Amino acid sequence: MHGSQLFGQQPTFAGADFGIPEIAYFGFVHFRRAVATADSWDDHDGMELVFVRNGEACWEYPGNRLFRVSGGQGVLFPPGHSHRIVNGVYTPCQLLWIEFRPVDAAMHDARLIPSEEIAALYELAMLPTAPVQLSDSLMRSLADLGNLLSDPNVLIGSRMLTAEIRAKLYGSLIDFWKILSTDRAGGALSPLVRQAEEVLQSGLDSEDDIATLPARLGCSRSQLYQMFKQEVGMAPNDYRQRLRIKQSCERLSNSDDHVTDIAMQMGYSSSQYFSRVFKKYIGVTPNSYRKLFRMAD
Repeated sequence: MHGSQLFGQQPTFAGADFGIPEIAYFGFVHFRRAVATADSWDDHDGMELVFVRNGEACWEYPGNRLFRVSGGQGVLFPPGHSHRIVNGVYTPCQLLWIEFRPVDAAMHDARLIPSEEIAALYELAMLPTAPVQLSDSLMRSLADLGNLLSDPNVLIGSRMLTAEIRAKLYGSLIDFWKILSTDRAGGALSPLVRQAEEVLQSGLDSEDDIATLPARLGCSRSQLYQMFKQEVGMAPNDYRQRLRIKQSCERLSNSDDHVTDIAMQMGYSSSQYFSRVFKKYIGVTPNSYRKLFRMAD
C-alpha cells in the first residue's frame, strides 16, 4: 500500500512501491501556512533532490550557514550533507523531493533508471550545492506530478496512476540532469563568498558591514551580489537579515525575554518593525512562533 508514511498530512512514498527501488522515498508537500517541524540534522546516505514549485525554503548548514531555494528552483544535496530547515518552520510553499538509496544499493537494484545514469547523477551531486533555475517544461512536469501524487487513488495502488507517476518521475529526473550538466560547472564555493559569509555572520546588530562589504573584500558591489546570489540563493543583505531572524528565533524559543527586548537587542528600531520583518521571513508573528516552540519546563 502506498503512502504508509506521513509527513504531517502529506504522504511519503516508498520508491519500491512504484517499481523504482533505486529511490528510497519521494513525496509532494504543500504548506499553505507556516508549519512547525521537528527537523533534526538530515544526513542521508543517498543524494536528495528538492524542487520548489512556489514559495521558498531556506536550509541551515553546520557553521551557521544558510541556503535559500526559491520557487522555480531546484537543488541536489549530496549524500552525507547535513542540513535542516532553518528556524524549524516551513514557510508557505510547495515542494517535491526525491531521496535516493546509497549509490551502490541504487545501482545494484536499479529498475527504472539505468545504473550508468545513477552514477552520473551521483557525480553531479558531489559538486558544490547551489540552487539551479528550472525550465518551464520541467515546472509543468512537476505540476503534473504534484497533481498525480495528490490524487487519493494513489493510496490504494491504482496501476495506471502508478505507471503515470513512474514515467513523470523519470522524465523530471532527466530534465533536471540536463539543467545540472549545463549550470553546474563545479569547483568549490568561491573564496569571495566564503569571506562574505564570515563577515555577515559577525555583528548582526549593525548594518555597517553591508555597506562596506564590497570594499573590504576588494570587489565591486555588483560582482559580490551576483556571485553571492548565484552560490547561496540570496543577496548579502537578505542573508544578514535571515541570520538576525534565526538568532531571534533562538531567543524566542529558549528564553522568556520580551519581544520588544529581543527586537532592540537584534538592532531593530521598534518591535512593530521587527514583527513585520519576522512575519515576512517566518510566516507568523514572533509571539505566534514562541507559542509553537515554547521552552520546555
